[in-house]
Amino acid sequence: MGEVSIKVEIAGGIYPLKVDTDDERNIKEAVSLINSKITEFEKNYGIKDKKDVLAMVMIQLVSQLYKKLNIHEKELSDLKQLLVDVEYMLEQHRSDVNNIGS
Repeated sequence: MGEVSIKVEIAGGIYPLKVDTDDERNIKEAVSLINSKITEFEKNYGIKDKKDVLAMVMIQLVSQLYKKLNIHEKELSDLKQLLVDVEYMLEQHRSDVNNIGS
């Protein structure tokens, strides 16, 4: 796992980055998503100011990220509760089996 220097273009600006080799693909995909959203906002809403477009894109992407995060946290919480319930049932079963043998 090493670092690699890359240049990415977002909204017409070139940005040099040093990233872990393992992260390079994710960063390039993120840049591609950002640029496609910029194009979408410019086309659909007629916004020309790059700063405004970037702000709108970031709001949309971050809100989607938070939505997914909340969904995953809820799923994790549900799985943890399920595990607690299964452990409880297993302990009850062990207790029942031990009582039969006594």
